[in-house]
Amino acid sequence: MIRAILAFVCTTLGAAPALGAACEVFEHKNFTGESMAIEGNQSLPRLGTLNDRVSSIKVAPRCLLVAYADENYRGAATTFSQGEHASLPHGWDDEISSLRCNCK
Repeated sequence: MIRAILAFVCTTLGAAPALGAACEVFEHKNFTGESMAIEGNQSLPRLGTLNDRVSSIKVAPRCLLVAYADENYRGAATTFSQGEHASLPHGWDDEISSLRCNCK
């Protein structure tokens, strides 16, 4: 219950990454708007309400985020290394539909 409340507060306020999140995607640039926390080694074949709406990404140390243009890990793919990506490269802003957060 406390974890759910903290995740809600972080999402609402655009604060630090959610607890335990290895990767986190955000609706708007500079880590604002709706967000989704992804645990290490978790794959999401569909992003739900964030489908084609991701504009910034945070990736924890020792992790990589593989993003796909289409659902179910299809279409063009790109990789985001550890760190904060306040905006996405040309062709990827509002284009991500599935992803994999891979950590060592």
